Amino acid sequence: MRRRAGAADGQQGFALLAVMLVMSLLGVVLAEFAYSMRLEGSMVRAYKESVMATHLAEAGVHQAIREILGGGAIAALDEDGQVAFYRLPPGQTTMTRIPALQRSRVPLGPGEFSYRITDEEARLNVNYAAADRFARLLTELGVTGEARDVISDSLQDWKDTNDEYRVRGAESSDYYLKLPTPYRARNGYLQDVTELLQVRGVTPELFWGTKERVGLAELVTVFGRNSVNVNTASPAVLKALELSEAEVSSLTQTRVRSPYSFPPIAGKGLVTISQTFRIESEGVVAGEPQARVIAIVQRRLPRAAVALPNASPPLPLSIVSWRVDPER
Repeated sequence: MRRRAGAADGQQGFALLAVMLVMSLLGVVLAEFAYSMRLEGSMVRAYKESVMATHLAEAGVHQAIREILGGGAIAALDEDGQVAFYRLPPGQTTMTRIPALQRSRVPLGPGEFSYRITDEEARLNVNYAAADRFARLLTELGVTGEARDVISDSLQDWKDTNDEYRVRGAESSDYYLKLPTPYRARNGYLQDVTELLQVRGVTPELFWGTKERVGLAELVTVFGRNSVNVNTASPAVLKALELSEAEVSSLTQTRVRSPYSFPPIAGKGLVTISQTFRIESEGVVAGEPQARVIAIVQRRLPRAAVALPNASPPLPLSIVSWRVDPER
């Protein structure tokens, strides 16, 4: 009897141990399942907020386009350094400023958007600018002597269609293909300003700038015309056009009080009416910026043209570059 009782107790103890083990395993499985569900829910929520933020940033771009097409042909800078638009009424000499729309923290649906408009024609177009203008811009950034000549010649070699390198330049066979990570020169116009980082002599510090000075990324472009807006260009870009220190000082001081309606100096490639603009817009959800869109747009200026039969009217604006950065 005692053996049977002991065996029964052992079986009961084993059964209890098995039940506890099963319950423990079940608890681990349930905890893992709950964690997975929370993680999946967090991922879905983050994706949803990212999509909403992207749409909000796109809404900011569209509102900026509305401003660009708002009837103000002349672009200048306001008190905060933002692009403002003016128009010159027929028969008048005083310009009228077009009221700007709200650009910061604009509420829309589940979040808000903010955007910034800058004049792309305030920059020097490296595709069209003469070599001496680009060299003078490098000088304004503190790059002089042989280092400046290497960058200037290498940029011309990068853009031309042949494989013959200049005295201080570089081409695929003699330089780029011999690098640890080889690549070829484009032998054509740059498609994006970041392509300058591939040109011999252009360092990240020179391109992106430092705390002490601005970089090429803020002063050059590959879009637009071979002209510079006198109302929006920085002093460094104006000096690259071979304007003197006194002329630049006079221009930048005068345009703050009253933007120029016509270029005050002829023969330097200056304009007051810009066609190309950069829009940087970000979408904010739950109080945090979660998406960013950078668009380069070109508006078509009115001009006399012969209308062809059954021809559709040209679009007032075209998008030449569109970049989405969801990891903002």
